[in-house]
Order: sequence, then structure tokens, then C-alpha cells
Amino acid sequence: MSATSWDEIVREHRPILLIKPDVLVFYPSVGDSSTEKQVLSDSKTFFVNAVAHELFSPLSAVMGLLELAKEGDRVQENLAKMERHLNRMQRILEQLILLSKIEQENYQPYFRKIDLEQVIKEVIHEYEQRIAQKRISLSLEKISVMIEADEEALKIVLRNLISNAVKYANEASRVEIKRCWDLLLVRDEGLGIPEQELKNVTARFYRAKNVRSISGSGLGLAIVKHILRRLNITWAIHSKLNVGTTVFLELAGVDE
Repeated sequence: MSATSWDEIVREHRPILLIKPDVLVFYPSVGDSSTEKQVLSDSKTFFVNAVAHELFSPLSAVMGLLELAKEGDRVQENLAKMERHLNRMQRILEQLILLSKIEQENYQPYFRKIDLEQVIKEVIHEYEQRIAQKRISLSLEKISVMIEADEEALKIVLRNLISNAVKYANEASRVEIKRCWDLLLVRDEGLGIPEQELKNVTARFYRAKNVRSISGSGLGLAIVKHILRRLNITWAIHSKLNVGTTVFLELAGVDE
């Protein structure tokens, strides 16, 4: 996308009060239609569902591969597969533990000044292999900003957004990360999200119909929503089917 196109999107959706719901879905930094009590109650059911849906499958796979390894059948290959499944389970548990902490009424983020560009580079490094496999051109424009945030929590947000951008981008396409004024933008050229489903994509376990054949838990954007609400960061999603998705994060109180 050209610089002009970026500017057009930002101008169209800035200030935030002018956002058009049919074009862009905006997620406020404070509250939603649920009360805090309802959110906490719902989280109990969420953990039961999360364990059932997201841990049972890889655990079953590991048990089956373990039996094959015991029989001496392609031991190294099966061990490598088990490691991948166990790593997936570890990532899910880490996300659930963080979400559990964030949803508690007494949760207090650890705010400190961090170099946003450095944090983004560290996250990108984690996905270099996947980026290379899909022949994606990932560009990170100079951010040059220090922000006050909880680094652990913000990294989880960035991992989800960058991972999604890479996962749903087309082969040999572009993923761009840049700053426009007080907004951080993460954009991919890929599958996009059907307009009528945009409002649902932050619900736990929800996955748009056009991506259900692609591996994923449906937890990522739900976690992003909860973290950003706790960090008082406003965000929005702009998406067009078969064109791509742009996520906007508002960087309040940025320091050059």
C-alpha cells in the first residue's frame, strides 16, 4: 500500500469519533456491554473451555507419538513432533495465565518506559522462520518512540497481531508495521475478514468462516482486547475480504 493510501485510511478514521462502523470496528479501551462482574464470571467458563478445546488435541497427539517412539518407529521425527505440540501447549498456558491475571480486579500492570521499536523487533525475530517460509516481505519503518506500558503484556499483544498478519498474509505478499502520528499500524495483504464478522473477532474462540481451515485457537484477539483494555490503549481493526487487514493501536502520551 502506498504512503498516500496509509494517510487516507488514517485521515478517514481520525479523530476516533468519526469512525464508520461499517468500515472499521473500534474497540474502546474502557469497558464494553458486560459489567466487570460478568466478565469475571465468564472467565471461569472460559478456562474450562480453553483447557478442553486447546490442550486436549495436542496432548492426545503427544501420547500417540510417545507410543510410536517407544516402539522405535522414526524416533527422532516423532520426538520433534512431540516438541512442537508441547511448545504449543506451553504457549497456550502462558496466554491463559496472563489472561487470568489481567481479568482479576486487583491486577495492576507494571508500567515503565519502553522503546517500542526495540520491542517490535524482538517480536518480529520470533517469526523470522515463518516469514521466510511464506516469502513475505516485512517492513518496519522507524518508530522512534518511547511509551509507558507493561512490556510483558504489550509483547503478548504484538505477538498476536504480528503472528496473525503473517499467518493470514498471502504467499510472497507484504506485511507492514509503521507509525502514523500517534497510531501504530500493523497491516497485511491477505485473506481479510468478512465485514459482517468484524464485530465478533475478539470473542473467545471465535474464528471467521474464511479462516477456519487454518490452524488457530481463536484466543488471540480476545487476549489482545483484554490486555489493551487494562493498558488503556485504544485500538481498531480495518479489514477488507481478500485484500487484507490493518490493526490500529493508539499510542497515547508518546514521547519522541
